[in-house]
Amino acid sequence: MYRKFINICKNALWLLFPQTCPVCDAILYKKEKAKGFCKKCQGQIQRVGRNYCLTCGKPMDDTVSEKCRNCRSRSHYFEANRAVYRYSGRMKDAMYKFKYSNMRCFAEDFARKSLEYHSRFLLESGVEVIIPVPMYEKKEKIRGYNQARVYAKALSELTGIPLGDRIVRRIRDTAPMKRLNSSERMKNLRSAFKLREEVVQFKKVLLVDDIYTTGATLDKVAKVLRDGGVAQVYGMCICIGDDHSL
Repeated sequence: MYRKFINICKNALWLLFPQTCPVCDAILYKKEKAKGFCKKCQGQIQRVGRNYCLTCGKPMDDTVSEKCRNCRSRSHYFEANRAVYRYSGRMKDAMYKFKYSNMRCFAEDFARKSLEYHSRFLLESGVEVIIPVPMYEKKEKIRGYNQARVYAKALSELTGIPLGDRIVRRIRDTAPMKRLNSSERMKNLRSAFKLREEVVQFKKVLLVDDIYTTGATLDKVAKVLRDGGVAQVYGMCICIGDDHSL
């Protein structure tokens, strides 16, 4: 009865506030709503696909190797990461709106797609809590929200896995990562994160962020969690760069 009531409310809200395409802002028809994008933009959005690195989740042209060239040359503090979309083309426009234009409404669709493609990964990992990559507090106050937390909250609500959004904090502001190469990103994130709550009670956690490029951010937060007693850290992101995004 409760679920039926929730569905009725959602349908009513959809009529009052129609869902729009994250790329072009066109109102979505019901059939398009399942895809998450309007028919025109669907062809311009690339999913990661079936051939991806089993460690970081980056799409690969190599159909033989299990790891991308980046993961073959370095180790990670996380066990494995997964993503839904390639961070390219029109998907960059959608992510920009999600991050900077207060389009938090996109989070539920992003979370649903994440579970549609990676529910088995999530089930087999056996994670006990979902932790968003934290944003520097002053920066979050200016923007009004942390997009990673919004995405993590949507995943938590859909799966029933608790949200641990106060476990890790970002104690130092950092330069925009998009301007830095791989080694510069690692230096930029040095001593940027700190545990604010005890986490040894969790053996396996899911660390989520909006975009994965080199893995520097995920690695730094994963190391903090591992140092705090977590046995295994898994990752989940909305978008990911290709094997050349170093």
